[in-house]
Amino acid sequence: MKEEKSEEESSVWARVKPKKINLRHMFGGLALILIIAQFLTGLYMIFYYEPSLKDTYKTVQYFNNETYLGAITRNIHRYGAFFLGVAVFIHFWRSYFRRDYQGGRVWNWETGIFLSLLVWAFLITGTILPWEWKGYWMMEMFNNWLKNIPLVGDGLYNFFMTAYTPTRNFIIHDIILPILTFIALEIHLFSRLRKRGVSDYMTRTVVLAIPLLIAILIMSLVYPVPTEDPEIIPLPMEGVNIPAPEWFFISLLMPIWYYPPRNWPMFLFWIPFIFLLIAIALPFINKRKKKEDLEKTSRWRRVSMGVAYVGAGVLLSAFISFGVIWSSVDSPWMGCNSCHNVAMGDRMGIPPVTYKDTERNPLLLDNRWMIRHWYQPQVVW
Repeated sequence: MKEEKSEEESSVWARVKPKKINLRHMFGGLALILIIAQFLTGLYMIFYYEPSLKDTYKTVQYFNNETYLGAITRNIHRYGAFFLGVAVFIHFWRSYFRRDYQGGRVWNWETGIFLSLLVWAFLITGTILPWEWKGYWMMEMFNNWLKNIPLVGDGLYNFFMTAYTPTRNFIIHDIILPILTFIALEIHLFSRLRKRGVSDYMTRTVVLAIPLLIAILIMSLVYPVPTEDPEIIPLPMEGVNIPAPEWFFISLLMPIWYYPPRNWPMFLFWIPFIFLLIAIALPFINKRKKKEDLEKTSRWRRVSMGVAYVGAGVLLSAFISFGVIWSSVDSPWMGCNSCHNVAMGDRMGIPPVTYKDTERNPLLLDNRWMIRHWYQPQVVW
């Protein structure tokens, strides 16, 4: 009987059956699978990408339209980035509500915060990478956002405006960020996972990820990234409400539209920065109390503090979620390529050669114009 039980436990089904799947870390596992998928699809695209101001977009078009599985690979990479951001967001708040930073797991929490920042960096540099009009817009907005950082903002802006090239952006996105991610993942996950079994964990996680991977594949086929100059050019606002990675970044920039410039540093830097500092400090602020210390605290105080802790998390996570969804309602997913394609001529087709020249191209410094043009390209241009 023991031998039969042992054979059953060693079977594939025994390793992946529902009662063996740990839903506690489901979204962290999904994020890991998506990181692996991003790495594999990105590795394929690297062989065709040429980071130069003149030829980058042409190589992206060639990869998308001429190479074997090029279009589906690029679309999977794009939608994978979107769902990676969602998975990381949910995983963060799940860990917050469970207080996963307590009990000697400080480094696990801190590396998780660092990985979240790396995902943001991947989203920004990845959107810039194709060097079409949407990438150009994102590069300019990111540079202008840097100016909201106190003391060093102007210096960072000048550095990135003078130092940026597609080649350097490529090095950051495809070399530096992956290396930092793998180092952080080793500390965050794999160093502990080896003790429990990497193969079993990966098998269960892959099974959990199958529905998500199918959804990404379907979206990649139904809503492909518009790259080839179409015979029938779509209207600027077609493709509204389709999930896309740039939503995450654009959501942070919405205060530019609604508030005067004097308020921009508060919304674009100070509030996110304070939130980041609180998240980093949580393991040292909210330590797990010993049993004797809990007994000294009144039940009413424990309940009220717990309600305040959970309430703050619910309100903040709901506010961020609402902001992302609300700011995406009119986001023109297909808007840039609708007007800015090679068929419309050189000026409309590729980003201008004056992209660093604020004297010849003063709109580079007009953040509000850029935001309004993004959302209302047929009105503000």
